[in-house]
Amino acid sequence: MSLEELIRAATSRIETVRVVRTAMNPSLWLVGLVTPLALVGATVTEVAWKSVALFAVACLPVAFAIVAYFVYMFRDPDRLQSEEYRLHQSAIRLLIDKAGDEKVVDAATQIVRIENLLGGVGEGEEK
Repeated sequence: MSLEELIRAATSRIETVRVVRTAMNPSLWLVGLVTPLALVGATVTEVAWKSVALFAVACLPVAFAIVAYFVYMFRDPDRLQSEEYRLHQSAIRLLIDKAGDEKVVDAATQIVRIENLLGGVGEGEEK
């Protein structure tokens, strides 16, 4: 297998992965790029201290990603959500702030019962 075929096989899977934008993405890319290369370098090199140094370089991004995940988990858990989720959450907060004292009703969960209305749906006065 040539180097070109090996690279093509390794990168063919990247297009099928769904990327969710979170605060962890940069550290996960660092793990995905640096760790395999450093581990391959650690196994290929014949000098013992270089092998140990490359193994340490391979472990650093993984440790950084784990620490970052726990920091986000306890300090700002919303950063671990997708960007789409955070945008919807911001829109809902703006809607609630704009509504002021008015009650925001979720139509999906709170269905108005017709028998609680005087005169049916048209007038909308409650009993």
